[in-house]
Amino acid sequence: MAFFLVLGGIFIVLGVLSIFFWVLSAAIVCIVFGALLAGLPQFVIFSKYWLSGEVLRYSKLGVPCKCPVEEIGAAVICVYDEYRRGKGFTPVTFALKDGMATVPALCLFRKVDEDEIDLCDVRTAARLTFRKEHITDMFIDFDFLKEFWNSGFSGKVFIAESIYSMYQPAFERIFGGDERIVVYDRIPKKMKNFMR
Repeated sequence: MAFFLVLGGIFIVLGVLSIFFWVLSAAIVCIVFGALLAGLPQFVIFSKYWLSGEVLRYSKLGVPCKCPVEEIGAAVICVYDEYRRGKGFTPVTFALKDGMATVPALCLFRKVDEDEIDLCDVRTAARLTFRKEHITDMFIDFDFLKEFWNSGFSGKVFIAESIYSMYQPAFERIFGGDERIVVYDRIPKKMKNFMR
């Protein structure tokens, strides 16, 4: 947020300075571009998601979208990662009294191939693995997750082992011992079958 606000502000200041040098066309271009650069990314950064009856409402690149819950065939809960300038895609963490914790992501798909679910340890990998079936993804709000689980969703929920171990009490309160919950690790399913 701060990056785009500062960068947009710089262009606006350049536009205002251009007025003093009687370069009106450059001033207009800089001011308009700066305002767009400062404002438009905020719609993506602060995008919201919620359930409206049996319909999931979310925004994709600032554009409001909706999807009936019954069309969602799988939910993948993994590590939330995002792009950081100079570092690439890194997991998002927050501080606890006794260390750092990872923010979980909820990725929604029309369907997933269980043989490839081991590749989905982070949000970006899940999106790339099942890109044709991807609906949306978000950081987890456990109240929303409970509401989503109790809605018309009838698919499976796949939870990465690292996230499950960190948030196990919350998942048990929401899901109980339902058979539609699958905890997965990084070992491919074919390898597990071979080892048996």
